[in-house]
Formats: sequence, structure tokens, C-alpha cells
Amino acid sequence: MPLPRLSQQNPLSLNELDIYSPELAIIISYPLFNVLQYANRLNEICSLGITHVLPTGSTKIGNIAIAGKGSVSIVLKVKTKGKICALKIRRTDANRETMKREVSMHKIANSVDVGPKLFRFSKNLISMEFIDGLSIVDWVKQQDITSDEVRKVAISILEQCYKLDKVHMDHGELSCINHHVVISKLNTANIIDFESSSTQRKSRNVTAAAQSLFISRGLISNRVNEMLGCAKKEKNIGVLKTYKWNQNKANFDKIIDAFC
Repeated sequence: MPLPRLSQQNPLSLNELDIYSPELAIIISYPLFNVLQYANRLNEICSLGITHVLPTGSTKIGNIAIAGKGSVSIVLKVKTKGKICALKIRRTDANRETMKREVSMHKIANSVDVGPKLFRFSKNLISMEFIDGLSIVDWVKQQDITSDEVRKVAISILEQCYKLDKVHMDHGELSCINHHVVISKLNTANIIDFESSSTQRKSRNVTAAAQSLFISRGLISNRVNEMLGCAKKEKNIGVLKTYKWNQNKANFDKIIDAFC
């Protein structure tokens, strides 16, 4: 494995960083740096064809901006053979030893056209399509979005959730969708992050997302209800209960009619 090369420029002035840049060491082996783990992960990154990291995002590790950070992994915007993608790196303190289970869940989601397209993966890494956009909570804060755009996004989210329900995979995090739905620049909704997903429990994606979008008291539901003129009436909650017990298309369509 080639040794990390010393940067000749301040990393904050760079649009991209070579993966061997020493500034990336604390990120590749985050949060508990270990030389052996760093070396192994650097080899994994090379095996996926990734050549550069593009420091971007609102979260920082040290002086490097990253696309996201969670309890299991961090996400980087990277370049591979001239193509931009997202790289998910398992944290060294994660409560799992590999990314294998998340990959299997991601494949199921992709099989019904949900989630960023999965590219390549290894023990500690997942390379996937990079969704350039805003988290749904930041998207609804915009003052120039229209009711038609909000309706389109809400329906798209629920339709993707219905697809996941039909393959009996529960996302696990959609009751609080703030960080699990990204809206692209074309106002397309994308469900992300399948690290908590499971096929071993009852799928409740539609009801969980609907609660977050329309029922719960929060910024997203307040804004969506304001834009769509939704009233949190008992009959609307009733259609969610009906769908919960019988997840068929007719009951799903009643949810769309009631809330959208």
C-alpha cells in the first residue's frame, strides 16, 4: 500500500483530496484512529476504484467537510473513474462488524426502485449513487416551494414506502424522516439509509412516513399540512389504521386520497 503523501496545499482550499492525503486519515478510521485499520480501509477504498474525496457538506470532522455522520457510519462525497458517488464508511466504534447486512437490505430496496443505486461494497464500505439535494426538513423550510411540489413529494415518499411494504422490508427510521429522505434539485424524493432496516419485523413504512408527514407535531408535518390544507381528522387517522392491518393497494389509495 502506498504511504500517504503530504499535501502541498491547505486542504480547505482544495476542491478534492487524493485518498492518500494524510488529512483524511482521521476520517477513514473514524473516530478511533488505528494504523492497521486505516491501512486496511485504504486498501478497501482503492479496491472500489475510488480516487478522491470531495470535501462537502454541513458536517465536519477536523477541518474536512463530509456529507453526513451517524452512529454507525459516515458518508463522503467521492470520485471514482471520473464519476461522483457517495461512500459510506463503517465507524470503528460501530455496533456491527461489517456492512454486509445493510448491503443486503439496500439490495432489496433497489430491487423495487427505492433508494440510491448501489454500486460496489466491501467489509467496511458501501459505494452508491450520490443524491445531490436537501434533507426533507431543509427542503420544506424553503419559502418558494409550491403546494403541487409538496404534494408530489409526499405522494412519492408514500409510494416508495408502499413498495417497501410489499417486499416486507421495514426501513425502521421513517417515523422521523428528517434525515432519511433527501429531495433532489429536481424535487424528487429519495429514501436513504437502510442500516436499521429489517425483513424480520412487520413492515410499517407507509404508516410511519404518513405519521411523520401529516400527524406528528413537528416542522415537517406543520409545513406539509399548511401547504396541502390537511386537517388531522379522525377519519384520516382511521385510514392509516385500516392500512396497518391490511396493506393492500385499495387501502393505500385511501391514504393518498385522505392526505394528499
